[in-house]
Amino acid sequence: MFIVQSILTTSMNFNKKDVIVGLVIIVAIIGGVLLYKKLKTSKPLSTQTPVSVTFREDFDAEGGYLDFIKNNIPDDVISIELKDISGGDSRGIATETEVLVDANDPESGCFYQGWLEKDGNLISIGKLQMAKGGWLLNYGPRSEGFNKIVVSLEKLFDNKIEKRILEGSF
Repeated sequence: MFIVQSILTTSMNFNKKDVIVGLVIIVAIIGGVLLYKKLKTSKPLSTQTPVSVTFREDFDAEGGYLDFIKNNIPDDVISIELKDISGGDSRGIATETEVLVDANDPESGCFYQGWLEKDGNLISIGKLQMAKGGWLLNYGPRSEGFNKIVVSLEKLFDNKIEKRILEGSF
């Protein structure tokens, strides 16, 4: 009994410095755990409510959206007009990195595809996506020597052009 009592009193003889160091360590551990939990907790991102806007009237009107885009393309950016060669009333503008087209929605199961052309050789640059009431395709810089942009109406996404709709040359 005396041995147990002496062990307990010996182990309970902490000086002030030991108690403070112990408390600092405990506070640091608790702070680290809380900080870890805070960093791991996902926070919802604030998002704006989507607004449905159509610019179809602006595209269709003379002096409308396409003319606005054309007039606001910087002077140092090469741009071309895309003309309808299918007998329709589609039109567009292309730069060396994007294509903007005003065309009717394609029939069900069809889509618009962009192409670069050089001496009759075609390279697909992708499908046009509906954007701002028209059709848009962003692509990388135009490959050297490819001087023509073609927009076609397609049923299959492959390397064969089906129906040419718009064309323009740089």
